Formats: sequence, structure tokens, C-alpha cells
Amino acid sequence: MKKGPVTILKEKVTTLETELKEYKDKYLRALAELDNYRKRMEREFEDFKIHSKGDFIMKIIPVLDNFDRALAGAVLNENYESFYKGMEIIYRQLKEILKSMGLEEYSGLGEKFDPTLHEALGVVVVNDQPENIIIEEISKGYKLGEKIIKPARVLVSKFEEKKEEIKGGEENGENNRD
Repeated sequence: MKKGPVTILKEKVTTLETELKEYKDKYLRALAELDNYRKRMEREFEDFKIHSKGDFIMKIIPVLDNFDRALAGAVLNENYESFYKGMEIIYRQLKEILKSMGLEEYSGLGEKFDPTLHEALGVVVVNDQPENIIIEEISKGYKLGEKIIKPARVLVSKFEEKKEEIKGGEENGENNRD
């Protein structure tokens, strides 16, 4: 049996409608999978943040315990030298914990000022050093890997040339007496 052009077109439309339904179904499934993946990643990221905070807190708790003991001991004992030594020990303990987690401190004292590493809090006029050299550190900088967590706060040198004074009016002959 021979099919006419209208019949052939109707069959083609039916086939295309079936394919369209299949593609639409696949598209909606892929979209749902992507949305589920996004939600799962958000949950996992939140879990990771909570877990990271928990790890950090577990490492810091001994430092808090040591502060409690040191402060309680300071009330009972007026020997400030032993209190100071205790604080030094706790300070080193805290620095070691932060270092073990990847925190690195840096200074830059005596180096050229780098705005990506340092925050200039002011300039100091000098005549005996080159310009843009860090001459004083207000606070250290800290980085975690290559990321700057807190820039070092510094004072930077500024060279000022001494200028010869010109007495006002003499160059124009204003002070000449005829």
C-alpha cells in the first residue's frame, strides 16, 4: 500500500513527538539530578565546615584549660615571674597549634613594602634609608598557604631631600637699595 504525503508527514510528526517526549523526560531527569547534586554538595560543605570547626576547637581546648589553670594560680600566688613563664608556655602552645594547621606568620621588617603583604599605617620621613622600606612593624602578618589572612601592619620610609632655602625677594632685587 502506497502512503500519501499527508500520511507520511503524520507518521513523521508522531515519531518526532515521541522523540520529543523522550528528550524532555531525559532533560527533566538530568535537571533533577543536577539539583540533587547541588543540594548534596551544599550539605557536604556545611558538614565539612562544622567538622573543621570541631577539629580546631578540639585543638584549642587544652590552651583554654591552661589559661584557666594559669589565671587560677595567679590569684593564689603573687609570683609574677612564674605567671609570666606560664603565659609564655601557653603562647608557644597556641602558636604551635596554629602552625600545625598551616598558619604562617611573617614580618617584612627591613624589606621593601609590598601592598599585597603589608598594610601601611603611615610613613616616616628619613634621610638615611631608601624609600618604601619597612622600618617599623606594628603587628605581624599571617597567611594560610599562599592566602593572606591578615596583612602585616607597618610603617614605611619616605625619603625627603633637603632643599636649599631661598631668601624671599632677593632674587628679584626687591631688597636692593639704590
